[in-house]
Amino acid sequence: MKSIYYLLTGLLILLSSVAMAQQDLVYQYDFDHLPSGQYDRDMIRDALDVSFCKGADEGRVFIEDFPNQGKVLKVKYPKGKVKTNDSGMHTKVYWEDTGENLDELYISYMVYFPNDFEFRAGGKLPGLSYQTSERNMSLRLMWRYDGLAEFYVHYNTEPSWDGWHASINWSLIDPYEEPNGNPQPDQVKFKKGQWNKIELYNKLNTPGQNNGIMRAWLNGQLAINITDNGDYRQADEGDIHLNSIYLSTFFGGSDETFQPTKDIYAYFDEFKVSKNRIDDSGDNGGDGDNGGDTNQNPSISFNTPSSNNLEVEEGYSLYVDVNASDNDGSINNVKLYVDDNFIRQENVAPYEWGHANSPNPNEINNLPVGTHIIKAIATDDEGATAETTFTLTVTNEDGDGDGDGDIGGDGNCYFGTPINNSISSIDKTSFSNVYILGDNGPALSNFRKMTINWNAANNGLYQFALNTNNGVPAYYVDLKNKLTHTLGQSNPSITLNNSGISGLDGSYWITTNEEDFVMVSKNRGFTLYFSNTNQSPICDNKQNPDLENISEFSYYPNPVKSSLLLKGLDTDIQEIVIYNINGQRIKALKIRTKESSMSIDVTSLNNGIYFMELKSFKGKSKRYKLVKI
Repeated sequence: MKSIYYLLTGLLILLSSVAMAQQDLVYQYDFDHLPSGQYDRDMIRDALDVSFCKGADEGRVFIEDFPNQGKVLKVKYPKGKVKTNDSGMHTKVYWEDTGENLDELYISYMVYFPNDFEFRAGGKLPGLSYQTSERNMSLRLMWRYDGLAEFYVHYNTEPSWDGWHASINWSLIDPYEEPNGNPQPDQVKFKKGQWNKIELYNKLNTPGQNNGIMRAWLNGQLAINITDNGDYRQADEGDIHLNSIYLSTFFGGSDETFQPTKDIYAYFDEFKVSKNRIDDSGDNGGDGDNGGDTNQNPSISFNTPSSNNLEVEEGYSLYVDVNASDNDGSINNVKLYVDDNFIRQENVAPYEWGHANSPNPNEINNLPVGTHIIKAIATDDEGATAETTFTLTVTNEDGDGDGDGDIGGDGNCYFGTPINNSISSIDKTSFSNVYILGDNGPALSNFRKMTINWNAANNGLYQFALNTNNGVPAYYVDLKNKLTHTLGQSNPSITLNNSGISGLDGSYWITTNEEDFVMVSKNRGFTLYFSNTNQSPICDNKQNPDLENISEFSYYPNPVKSSLLLKGLDTDIQEIVIYNINGQRIKALKIRTKESSMSIDVTSLNNGIYFMELKSFKGKSKRYKLVKI
């Protein structure tokens, strides 16, 4: 009987191989041909053609009949147990090696969590992988509290950018950030008591470049779409290719928050790996990423404004309306960018920005004098994208649009540059704040951190990098190879080219101010001041004598949601101005009374970092950092 069973198994595999050749599938497996019951290591090894399987000999792997689904894989997670030795099952399934380098693949499978399943703090789910005797890379999933879905990625070489995450949320808003420790509002969850259809797409980046893709669908709905991954393969890892399924599921972690409080089970079925999109019937659809796809890209255009080139004066008020459609599906979302800085996402029509009911009606106003690119990107239900742009030119009241941005006319914001000496060593120092002093500065609203490592004795600039909070143009922007410098000489300077950050390229005089790092644009009228303090610097680094007595001034709460209370205001204060991180004036209040306390409504401000400036009747001022949530 056993020989007949293996003969039938071989016949089914042969028939499956014929089907895979027809559908461009790399691997396909369900469990309908297997007998029900508990499986030990030898049995699961023969069934799946694997070399090992943790959990099988320990009584945690079964094949079971499931109503309306046929035979499925059943996995046990024992009470109080975590990690591969004691929880779930753990193996790697290799498909037939055809000699083809597979750098982009789809994988789909079904998973069922019973109604009494405990997600606890988290556990692992299968995904694609790369494995040799010396190196490995795994692109698995995780469930988290309440079933929140995440990628769980282990790279062969740990990413070099500061703050990288192995766990990446299934969110189209921001997969890397969790505001105030909470999930993004669009992060999806696995559901109990029903089959969850998971489909993943991983496209390995060209070694050393940021063109990898990390995409996933849950029950046919696009849930994450990262298109600038540069961490899959480093510059010397061109021989890494996808070659296996990491069939691994267990409760992770080490403390009791991960441990299930009872024996629980999950069920798996219908594993498929394909070169093209896998739809519900097992046929290949498409998402526009390779030549075999049939999905059509969406269509997008600006309805308002209708011109591709729009010229406005300072103080303009702009409303943007986008048309987006998809002939063979639906629009998942439309995102708007200004100079490649993400503004906001609309998930349903009408797709509009700058209107009265917007979270921030001024979200595309108050741009500085100069030329700006407004871009909209539509993403359809299968992840394909299309974009459209128009050029916005902002001129000053004279209409010259030169944007020379003279900083006060007296050079105070030049911090004494160019200086006569060289720059002293800066030992791998990070700065959490950037202050843009003056006009027409670069687009740094997504700034998270700046890190510098300069060794004056060796004339070595070993690190000069920015981190962003939204991945534009990347989460870690390495500028070291984008610049030339004379930091070890008198009149120290830096020149940046092809940085990828709008408005940042150019030449700067360099100096330091106590613990802070200063870049003064040589010809564009602004200064970049990198610091770890929450108070915006005074241009000449001197305290304003008529504001010395506001040292008792306080403001709270900070971060603030709606109302900001100011206490200890000096009687000299006549105006309070709020600027965004790019130095654009957002809100201004004239002080008509001499009260020492007042409240400011900041509900209309978008979430983010701002600066509140107190201005005296003599024209002196002080700035304070403000965080809106």
